[in-house]
Amino acid sequence: MRNKNLLIVTLVLGLIAFAAVRLTREAPKTEAGKQPLVAAALLEGAKSLTIKANNKSVTVEKSADGWTVKEKLSLPADVENRLLPLIRGLQKANNFGQLTANPKRLEKLGLADSSLTLVGPDGKPTTIQFGKPTEDGLGASARLAGQEFAIRTDFSAYLEGDPLSWVDLTLFSAKPAEIKSIGFEWKDGKAAFSRKELGALFEGNEGPAVEDIVMTLATVRAADAVALDDKDVAKAVRSSQVKLTLFDGTVATLTFANLAGTAPTDPGKTFLRVEHSDPKHKANATAKLAAFVAAPWLAEQVPGSLADFKKAQQAPAAEGAPSTIQIPGPAPTIITSPEIKLK
Repeated sequence: MRNKNLLIVTLVLGLIAFAAVRLTREAPKTEAGKQPLVAAALLEGAKSLTIKANNKSVTVEKSADGWTVKEKLSLPADVENRLLPLIRGLQKANNFGQLTANPKRLEKLGLADSSLTLVGPDGKPTTIQFGKPTEDGLGASARLAGQEFAIRTDFSAYLEGDPLSWVDLTLFSAKPAEIKSIGFEWKDGKAAFSRKELGALFEGNEGPAVEDIVMTLATVRAADAVALDDKDVAKAVRSSQVKLTLFDGTVATLTFANLAGTAPTDPGKTFLRVEHSDPKHKANATAKLAAFVAAPWLAEQVPGSLADFKKAQQAPAAEGAPSTIQIPGPAPTIITSPEIKLK
């Protein structure tokens, strides 16, 4: 009986010792034991970064002209909204040491779902796999390349593998009040509107509508980008051109080209090209790399013809009264042909 009790005590002590070792091995590291997840020198001298996530992959490369997106025609990357937040997140991220080396636990962490590879100034890649949050909610799991165990980290930035989301699709941006005049050129005519001075509103019956259009075009952001030799680009037909002249004298020219849909449920596409009077403006460089697809809402808010513009100015007829067409007032001049002017 005494031997039996001794055996039970020995087994209990053994289990306690095993649990203590296990907890010590997999317990979160203290602040004193943390170290940077990524070395500062690697972040500062990185030549490229590759993200694999959501079954997609994107590589952002550093060149003499800045950061570009390899899979999207080497267009400029969105540094402000994509790259800088990621780099800042990595600069703050810590490695709190080993989380687990248990194969079954490693499998459950989903470490193969997303990864980040940084190529340093020496040309050597460093890969970090990111997995699910830890079970205790005190961080996230990760694994450094070449290691057979997962670590605990406080890195929490969202990794996006879609190349399009990394492209800087802003083609033109200005404050609406900085736009002095706007000119339209359609197949069926032209129209031009100007502010009298900085801070003034556009006048005339068309003033409010012109203000809305200027607000829309003050920041022009594309929805997608395709190769210049894309078959859809070749089929698109120019529909209108808009010139925005700023008070500083610079001019942005927006050219729209429409591609009709191939089915009743297909709305088609509107391609947009932006050219700027300043040779160094980024719109001129990107126009040589890709053709940009306008967002549907943008195409809808910019009149596609003089007829559409005039129709939008018509005041709703009173109930029971005959319909009348409101001819634009004297503030702007709308030209339907070189010889005829409507006022």
